[in-house]
Amino acid sequence: MNPVIHSRRRRVVARTALAVERARGVLQMIADGSRDPYEGYREVYGIYVGTSGLAEELKPHFRLPDIEPDGTIHLNENLRRIVIASATDWLRQNPK
Repeated sequence: MNPVIHSRRRRVVARTALAVERARGVLQMIADGSRDPYEGYREVYGIYVGTSGLAEELKPHFRLPDIEPDGTIHLNENLRRIVIASATDWLRQNPK
């Protein structure tokens, strides 16, 4: 059972940390090839948006060349390569 956190600031920090851990799991699946890069990218973006942008650690993943998270995305091998490389880099730069 989760303890009740009375401090608003602590609740936000806890919720953001949980979101980053969920994103880490999805990024790991993208990097190891068990998750489709596009679907994983959209899922991680949903997690980021769900934190109202408070998960700053995830922001670099959405500043990729030729990819706009809310815009038109062309599903091709270049997109897959970029997303996989971004996931791998993010995991390397953000160890647990």
